[in-house]
Parts: sequence; C-alpha cells; structure tokens
Amino acid sequence: MAWARLTTKTQTSAGNSITTDTFTASKFFQILFNDTRSAVDQNAYQFNSDTGSNYALRSSENGGESTLGPRTSMLTQRGGDDNNAFDVIYGVNLSSEEKLLISFNIEQNTAGAGNAPNRTEVVNKWANTSSQITTVKVFLLNGSNYNADSNITIIGSDGTPSVATWQNGLEFHETDTNKDYVWNSSTNAWIQIT
Repeated sequence: MAWARLTTKTQTSAGNSITTDTFTASKFFQILFNDTRSAVDQNAYQFNSDTGSNYALRSSENGGESTLGPRTSMLTQRGGDDNNAFDVIYGVNLSSEEKLLISFNIEQNTAGAGNAPNRTEVVNKWANTSSQITTVKVFLLNGSNYNADSNITIIGSDGTPSVATWQNGLEFHETDTNKDYVWNSSTNAWIQIT
C-alpha cells in the first residue's frame, strides 16, 4: 500500500473554515490538521458538504469520557483552547459502509513547560453509506477564526507516490536482507548492488 498526498490547503488569512479541493477517494486515509485560532473554540469536520445530523462520536478528553449524536459535524476535541492545536485522524472510506474515524488531538494549553498539553481521543462515524469522502471542511464550531497558516492535508492509501524528484544514484540499505540498492531515475526502479 502506497501512501500519497491527496490534497492540502493552507489558510492565507483569518477565517472560520477551510475546505479542501475535491480529491480522489481512497479506501483508507489520514487527515493532518494544524491550527492556531483567535479564541477558545472546537474543531469540527464535515464531509462532502453534508450538514445533516449524520455524525456521532465518543470522546475521551484528558481521561473523561462522553458520547454525542446525532450531530451535524464530527468533532476532534470537546473543550477547545485558544492556542496551537494538532489533529491526526485515521479513517476507513468504503462507499457502502458508514465511515469510521479515530482522531487524536493535542492542544498547547498554557504556554511553558510547567503546563502539560491537553489531549483528546475521539471515535467518530459518518452515517453515509452511498458515497466515499472526497471533500473535507474543517471549521470552528462557535464561529471563531483560524489564523493564517493553519493547514489541512489529506493522505490516501491508494495513491501513487511521485518518484520523479528522487535523485539518480540514491542508495538504500535494506537491513532485513542486508542488501544495497541504487535508484535509477531513468527506469524509476531500484537496482540491487551486487
């Protein structure tokens, strides 16, 4: 399985939401989202412009558990903070099944090493059983703004990674077999060194 970037979008000025361009659906995918925000708020996600009550979740924030549903969006955090935050979301994206996702969120909390970051783990589902996810909208639930340079990147499992930029002659040592390989950029292939 080759992982490849499907799309990425960076906020160029303050705004409440970021919506990806339409991307090719992948059976398995990852969402990486880094944000800074202007006020205490919560990251929420919607797929394929679905604003209906088709989302449900179970969360654990710093150890406390709760459930919510039906909802009009998926959450990756429950409390929200006004500092830097980072979401990592893993999902399965089969067209005929509900979409299951697990997310991990970390927030800076109060600045300084004396203050531990906040953490949230959330399992979500999107109850759509007729299409795959091809767009993602992330927004702040209570109307605050993301600052410029907040970024969302989608990575898919069915991609073909680009190798055209690999330098000819790149060497690789396989530790399991103790064999050495060199990259041939004209044939896009690894050649074993004998």
